[in-house]
Amino acid sequence: MELEKVKANIKINGENIPFVLDAEDEPFFREAAIKINERLAELQNKYGAVASTEVLVSTTAIEAMVDALKAHQNYQRLRTEIDDRLAKIDGRLGE
Repeated sequence: MELEKVKANIKINGENIPFVLDAEDEPFFREAAIKINERLAELQNKYGAVASTEVLVSTTAIEAMVDALKAHQNYQRLRTEIDDRLAKIDGRLGE
């Protein structure tokens, strides 16, 4: 079954960027745009006089990717811990 696609214009740093998305992903794109724009505003207030827009956008992208990698690493660690605990429980119940 194919997911429903929707067209969405997401505004980042004052620019509308067109996307064709799975309908279920649209709220995530909109929330991400809000967070990106908030972070860009913070960086522009702090470094706008000395850094280009491209540098600030790149900084925001790198920060977001680092956060995503950390979250994935934490998920993997928790998943391993859960699997280990379930294996111990299974071992105890099998005795």
